[in-house]
Formats: sequence, structure tokens, C-alpha cells
Amino acid sequence: MPLARIIHLAECAFLIALAALIVSRMLPILSDHPQVIVFLTAELLGVVLIAMQRPGAVATGSHPVLLGFAGTGASLLVLPSGIQLAPDSVSSIFIFAGVILSILAKLSLRRSFGLVAANRGVKKSGLYRFVRHPMYSGYMLNQAGFLLTFASAWNVAVISLAWILLWMRAEEEEKVLLDDPAYRSYADAVKSRLVPGII
Repeated sequence: MPLARIIHLAECAFLIALAALIVSRMLPILSDHPQVIVFLTAELLGVVLIAMQRPGAVATGSHPVLLGFAGTGASLLVLPSGIQLAPDSVSSIFIFAGVILSILAKLSLRRSFGLVAANRGVKKSGLYRFVRHPMYSGYMLNQAGFLLTFASAWNVAVISLAWILLWMRAEEEEKVLLDDPAYRSYADAVKSRLVPGII
């Protein structure tokens, strides 16, 4: 079996296990914080898109593979406990904005979405006209909203790690993508990775 196919099957198994874990953790608090349903919806959409991803030139080294899995899994280790720093109306704005961004980015990618760095086609439309990694921008907003509802030392550490890993993951993805002249041209035109005009 080709290594790229093995990585794809591992991605599917990993995401299904993480999805089951986070759903079981979040179910008890949904009646008190219904905005978490939106958070879960965005996470579960990723599972569906991974299962349907199209093949591409996947990075098969241990570093990009581990980074892809860790970067995705880290944020799903948050716990639904801690101090509420803002009313649900405020955290909901962050969660909804983040989820909308990440879903629009995923829909733009369609079957080109995956955990491990790969060239599954260069996307330039939709949110990708403004930043090179809009899905990660959405994740960060979503996670900030979650943190406003459940602030704890554990959740701050988990989300901080997740953000560091997202940045590293973006760098790893670009190592693969920059081999493609179409992506080099795109990166020259769209300078920002996460926030237009800033980073």
C-alpha cells in the first residue's frame, strides 16, 4: 500500500477518535453553553473533509507528519471547565466568526483539505485572496471564544501550544507548496499568512 494512502487512513482514524473524545467531553455542557454546538460542528466537518480528500504530493517525513497530527489534535485537548471571562454573547461572537472563517476556508479547499502537508492544488479564491491560511485564522478565533468561556491554566497552555503548532504547520505546508510555481506566484501576491496586513 502506498505511504500516502497509509497516512490518509491514519488521518481518518486519528480524527474520528479525537472527534468522539471531544463530543463526549462537550455534551454535558451544551445546555449551559449552546454556542459550543457551533464549535463542535466545525470540528466534525474536518473529519468529513479528511475522509473525502483528494490525493496529492504528501510530505512523508516524520516531522511534517507528527506536526500535522499534533497541530490538529492539540486544541481538542481543551476541557469544558474553568472561569468564564466574558458573557456567552461575547464568546459566541468569537466562536461564530471563527467557525464561519474555517468552514468557508474548508469549502474553498473542498477535497484538498488534509492534516499532513501536501500539494493538493493551489487555492486562490474566496478567503485565500486575503490570507494564505484562513482556516487557521478561523481556528484561532474559535479557540479564543472557547477560552473566554472556559479559562483555566490547562486550557491556556493547550491553546497556546495549538497556536504555536498552527504556525509551525503553516511553515511546513509552505515548504511543500513553494515547490509549485503557481503557489510561489500566489505567495508573492498574498503576503499575510493569518491576518491581512499584519502576519
